[in-house]
Amino acid sequence: MAATVEYLCSCCGDVHRGLPAWHFDAPVQVAAIPVAERTERVELTTDACVIGGIDQQQFYAKGLLEIPVIGESEPFVWGIWLSLSEDSMLRYGELFEDHQRDAGESFFGWVCNSIPGYPETQLLKARLHVRTYPQRPWIELEPTEHRLALDQRRGITREHAISLAERLLHAGQGRSPSASRPAG
Repeated sequence: MAATVEYLCSCCGDVHRGLPAWHFDAPVQVAAIPVAERTERVELTTDACVIGGIDQQQFYAKGLLEIPVIGESEPFVWGIWLSLSEDSMLRYGELFEDHQRDAGESFFGWVCNSIPGYPETQLLKARLHVRTYPQRPWIELEPTEHRLALDQRRGITREHAISLAERLLHAGQGRSPSASRPAG
């Protein structure tokens, strides 16, 4: 297997090395909170989000949805948000900063982002799997016939991964995919 995907970009003509990881800044539910209320009602970090409401709180954690690229060693990665129950979020919070944590514990959640290039992905069932410290957890979609779930199980071609990367890298040039951004 090749160490890193390298390709000549059909949009800009540059050679790009490696597939970018694309992250959503927040779960889509944050957009439903009026801007003037967000500082009071939304507690958001790069890894967790709590939305406080009048009657209840909503809990979200960020993980990595990794799509294997056939014949390559690196996956195409989406940093997405899952909703978690309060109990799951409390347990996940205990594990998050634990430098001695073991991999393997997992939590049920619902996808809370619309992933570009796929039919609607919000509310797909998934599991958030804890990894050893300091790695961000990985997300496993429920095995359904949704194209994203199929891609996660079967992998995507190198050409498809490059096409996704080009669309996302050049979103401001008439190829707008959504509100995602590349990781630094």
